[in-house]
Amino acid sequence: MAFKKTSFATALILSFGLCALAFAHSGATGIVKDRMDRFSQSKDNLKAIKTYLAAGDLAAIIPPAKEISDWAQQMPDYFPAGSNAKPSEASPEIWADFSGFERAAATHYQAANELVLAAQSGDAAATRNAFKATAATCKSCHKSYRLD
Repeated sequence: MAFKKTSFATALILSFGLCALAFAHSGATGIVKDRMDRFSQSKDNLKAIKTYLAAGDLAAIIPPAKEISDWAQQMPDYFPAGSNAKPSEASPEIWADFSGFERAAATHYQAANELVLAAQSGDAAATRNAFKATAATCKSCHKSYRLD
């Protein structure tokens, strides 16, 4: 009986989460939807990594950290000129300072790669520091290149 209640609660929570995601991305199409989906996945990966860190499961950190790294490397390609129409949350500053945006994406890529390497090394303290650095690159880029 407890399993059924837990399963129902989990399904309910997932349903609400998917509805919220659909609402946030409503109207998005093409490259804008693709990049919004990739950012959502990256956010989910960061949450998972935080959970794995708390559990001390460094090996589990590697796949989502690699996904973040891969996304960071591809990110500038997902911001072609003219792709800032609503519902995009991208600031016009991206295109006004595209080389700065590319540098921010490269910094994020490097931080995520350091996270992968730290997790692979088995050093929990280094992994925790690399996670904080990776999350800081997200915050820094959002501050400069995302609409509030």
